[in-house]
Amino acid sequence: MSQNKLLTGLLMGAAVGVIVSLLDRNTRNDVVNKSKKVGSSAQYYAQNRQELVSAVQQQTEKVQNLYSRISEDASYVGEKVNELKDLTPHVKELAMETKEAFVDTKDAVIDSKDDVLSALKEDSPSATSSLTEGNDSSSTGAGSNFGSTSNSSTGSSTGSTTGSTTGSASGFNSGTDSSKKA
Repeated sequence: MSQNKLLTGLLMGAAVGVIVSLLDRNTRNDVVNKSKKVGSSAQYYAQNRQELVSAVQQQTEKVQNLYSRISEDASYVGEKVNELKDLTPHVKELAMETKEAFVDTKDAVIDSKDDVLSALKEDSPSATSSLTEGNDSSSTGAGSNFGSTSNSSTGSSTGSTTGSTTGSASGFNSGTDSSKKA
């Protein structure tokens, strides 16, 4: 029974709203003119039913074309979204590989810088001796090395590489700089 009261209340509210809005002269004239147009259109289409049918068919075709275009666009967008979902992990993987390559390059540059700086420090006291006095110079100089030594430098030095810093040595290693003996 409450449903009947709701429907009744809505209808009464709508009727009151229409009556109140018709109190305005401009609104009343507009409603009368539109009602006359609707009445004349209804009479025209009642006499020319075939024209009404063709107008409805045209509107139906327009709606169907619009629906087919929208569904095609939606399927296209859906395909692109799926492609993007498939592509995202690949792009992420490429980005991670690129990041790793940059980090590796950065580490190699830092190692090379350290090697160059250590080579410059070792060559600083007698820079001309390692370049001019022979091919038997060692990058370690005179001294002894007991224990296990492991270096990961690239071994870029001038002169002979008999004492180069590539690789690892284990045990007793005694190296003398032959350029300083003379």
